[in-house]
Amino acid sequence: MPENRKASNWFSPDMWSHWSRRKRWLVSLRAAFLLVVAAVAAGLSCFLSVPAVPLPTGVKHRTEKFTLAGKVVAVDFYLPPWSGPAPVVVVAHGFTRNRRTMAGWGGRLASEGFLAVVPDLPTWADHARNGRALAGLLVKVQAGELPGLPKPSGRAALVGFSAGGFSTLLAAAGNTNVACWIGLDPVAMGRTATQAAESLRIPAFVLRAEPAPWNAHGNARQIFAALPGPAFSLAVNQATHVDAENPTSRAADWACGQSDPARRGVFGRYLLASLQAGLLGDPAAWRQLHTATNDASVREVVSRKLEKLP
Repeated sequence: MPENRKASNWFSPDMWSHWSRRKRWLVSLRAAFLLVVAAVAAGLSCFLSVPAVPLPTGVKHRTEKFTLAGKVVAVDFYLPPWSGPAPVVVVAHGFTRNRRTMAGWGGRLASEGFLAVVPDLPTWADHARNGRALAGLLVKVQAGELPGLPKPSGRAALVGFSAGGFSTLLAAAGNTNVACWIGLDPVAMGRTATQAAESLRIPAFVLRAEPAPWNAHGNARQIFAALPGPAFSLAVNQATHVDAENPTSRAADWACGQSDPARRGVFGRYLLASLQAGLLGDPAAWRQLHTATNDASVREVVSRKLEKLP
């Protein structure tokens, strides 16, 4: 009989009611936990994500896949609003970044008549391999055999941000397809970088931010010092490293310092002038660079053998 009473107590309505309440509590706790996880994930995604940049009027965009340096990567092409041959500019992103962080420059350059080519680099930190990938991509584009793209109008320019500046520098060294190199707050250390800079016999431009840990404390100055010329350099007043990235992420702003649209605009203005001067030989662009010392938004303007060009 005691065993029967114990059994009947176990299956009593009170026990089932208690178990039901406990189960509902556990379910509610699990749901609350999942909501918190989802909220954190959404916030982290927003923090890390790179915002989309609208295309300028008339600019067209397409993405292709290529095998570069042994890896299949995506490459964005930004086409100018008008047809006909166009000067080619290859734009490389920085360390741990991707082609989306250069989309703003791609659209901006295309709106000015350039065929902007913005790839994902095949590796994070193998700069030599990334340099070979960029050189190989340029060969494909310069061949003029990619359907639907404007024909190249001559030699090309290479533009690189941060570590992408190192990769483009390596790709430009001794490359007869390249007429101009531009570093957007480039970071490149070691004898390999110095040798590549010393070997350039083309117009080279260094547009940099204020010295800080994320740009190796102004390492771009060392790159510029090794350039034989013609060479031009300026620092954008109070700029952070990611002012030279377009667009950037909240995470990069948090790590490198808050970016600013006005300072990014200064980078864009002198990026365009550098391309028009170094790649196209535009006298008005050269005059703009020569008078940069009068621009309150820039400082430490330095040029070397620039007077030998138009």
